[in-house]
Amino acid sequence: MERIIVVDDETDLFPVFKIKFRREIDSGAIQMNFFTSGPEVIQFIDNNPDLDIKLILLDLFLPGMNGIEILKALKEKRPHLKIIMYSAHAEDSVEKEALGAGADKFLTKPLNFQEMKRYVAA
Repeated sequence: MERIIVVDDETDLFPVFKIKFRREIDSGAIQMNFFTSGPEVIQFIDNNPDLDIKLILLDLFLPGMNGIEILKALKEKRPHLKIIMYSAHAEDSVEKEALGAGADKFLTKPLNFQEMKRYVAA
């Protein structure tokens, strides 16, 4: 079973992720964990150092600690983590900043779940 972590302060998206990945979750192929802030996900990863994480889906704009700061903190702890950032703000400068900070991919909202599933399957 592969673990996918979603970090977003818009908790109304969490059920959407569960619906879109229902087949993978029900088959036991993936398990999803949801967090609403950087400190939460960083603490979870710190408390579970041996946890195998397939992918982190990370919103760019979060209260307190933004997605870029979270990305840098996670990559410092686990440089090989695969992290896809996403945002409703699709400016080239935002995407460049995310990719320059270590994101593996940058997606724009509304999220294309078919595209996202390709990254989960890879």
